[in-house]
Amino acid sequence: MPIDSLNLIITVATDGGHLFNWRDVAYQAVNLTILLLVLVYYLKQPVKNFLIERRGIIGNEIDDAQKVIAEAKKVHAEYEEKLKHLDAEIKSLKESIQEQGEIERKEILKQAEITSEKIRAEARESIELESARARRAIQSEAITLALDIAEELIKQHISSSDKDKIIENFVKRMDEERWHQSRH
Repeated sequence: MPIDSLNLIITVATDGGHLFNWRDVAYQAVNLTILLLVLVYYLKQPVKNFLIERRGIIGNEIDDAQKVIAEAKKVHAEYEEKLKHLDAEIKSLKESIQEQGEIERKEILKQAEITSEKIRAEARESIELESARARRAIQSEAITLALDIAEELIKQHISSSDKDKIIENFVKRMDEERWHQSRH
């Protein structure tokens, strides 16, 4: 099989058994060279402009990318700096919150003490008022009871002549009282 392939290649190269034609190869080479020279002559400037423009676009994109990278590095550095101080800031916030809580706790205790004192004062005042009312009620009851006992004793020990004298004295006092009221 390898020998058949080699025979085929030799046959094609010799143009079916003929000798290799160098003249055709030379014509083809000259035509290719002319074509390349014409292409270079006419396409040199547009290709050059395209490449220059492409270089500019790529340069601008590289500059933009470098700006973005620089900005990202700047932001990264800022965040790293913030992260470095984050523990201190958290500690500061905790202390601030604890101080505020302590202040509020003291204020609440102060308000509770004031309220407690007001309640105590109101309770004392209420107790005093109730005590005074109870005393008056007891005194009134005692007076009523004493009057009842005195009336009972008087009824048992007073005579009709004593009754007449008491009525006369009462009427006399009432007349004097009316006379004083009419003058004023």
